[in-house]
Amino acid sequence: MLKLRVLFLAFAIFIFSVEAIEKGNQLNQEQYIPPSMPAYPESYEGVMATFAPYYQAERPLDYFFELYIIRVLEKLPNCSKVALEEFNKKHPSFFESTNGSWRAYVKQKLNLSNTIEVAIWDLWIRNSANAKNNGWEYHPWHFAQSFLENYFAEGSKVDVWEGNSLELAKQRIVEFRENGN
Repeated sequence: MLKLRVLFLAFAIFIFSVEAIEKGNQLNQEQYIPPSMPAYPESYEGVMATFAPYYQAERPLDYFFELYIIRVLEKLPNCSKVALEEFNKKHPSFFESTNGSWRAYVKQKLNLSNTIEVAIWDLWIRNSANAKNNGWEYHPWHFAQSFLENYFAEGSKVDVWEGNSLELAKQRIVEFRENGN
């Protein structure tokens, strides 16, 4: 009788273990799936097409801030830079206060600090590494949208440097670049 109880207990533990392993595998398969991002604008028409939803939502500055972030990360293709310059030429009054510079306009209108680029790079390095460790690739535009959302969140600590955090961030950036990234 004791052998039967031990056998039953061993069987129950085995079944429980198999169910736990299957559940764990199921959880691992349900990983984060990043959103599909629009293609970078390759022409004036592309800028207008990607800009339109932001303009309609009365968030035009968000569009240019996202592109600013992507440009800081050196991920904005040359054709997009040319397309943005064409946008400047066709709409000179849009960035008139900064002599047609959309990047200077973003910095001015959002009152960005002199360390914003450090904040962008530092968060990109850390967050894209986390994404890679979790089995997905962080698209620069997706990162820019997340950065914007977190930057404007109430109580945001983005681009707020306490203690030696700025120096540590700069060191991470140097190391990242030294490693060929």
